[in-house]
Amino acid sequence: MPVGWDEFDTRQVPDGAEEAEAAAEAADRLSPGRETAVLLQRYWSDLQDEGNRVQKETAAARQALIELAVHVARLEALLGEAAGPLDGAGDRSLGRRLRVAGKQVLEPLHAMGITTRDPVGEPYDAVADVVDIAGWRYGPEFTAEVVAETVEPIVLDRGTVVRLGQVIMGAPSSAGAEDDA
Repeated sequence: MPVGWDEFDTRQVPDGAEEAEAAAEAADRLSPGRETAVLLQRYWSDLQDEGNRVQKETAAARQALIELAVHVARLEALLGEAAGPLDGAGDRSLGRRLRVAGKQVLEPLHAMGITTRDPVGEPYDAVADVVDIAGWRYGPEFTAEVVAETVEPIVLDRGTVVRLGQVIMGAPSSAGAEDDA
């Protein structure tokens, strides 16, 4: 048969020792509920710290991927420029292999949601919010204000612009004369 607390007699405690003992017991002993709460708080704090660390590392990795996307886009532009001279030199297979290698580098970036956009030929109004203008070119080949050259592409992360493109704008010759006046 189980024994309850009521079965025990109260012991006498020396004068003054009762308060000291109560304080010592309270300091030394946590109730199971309090102990569980302390453990949960520690666990929650550790979990938040780990989450913050992972978030910082993920942001740094995505930033590195964005930089890589810019460099791959530049490489693709250079490969495009080199395709003609390579074909003219009779080394068509080298140009083709370089283009394939460029596409293979882009595939993992696209799988992570990192894409680039080359705005060459787009009107100023269409790109004004997503590019920084590095300079202007004026000439008869331009009938309106359009992107004449891309210095750096526009970079998107899951469809959101995360890095503005750097462009050189083109405009009709008459626009340059009006701006100078």
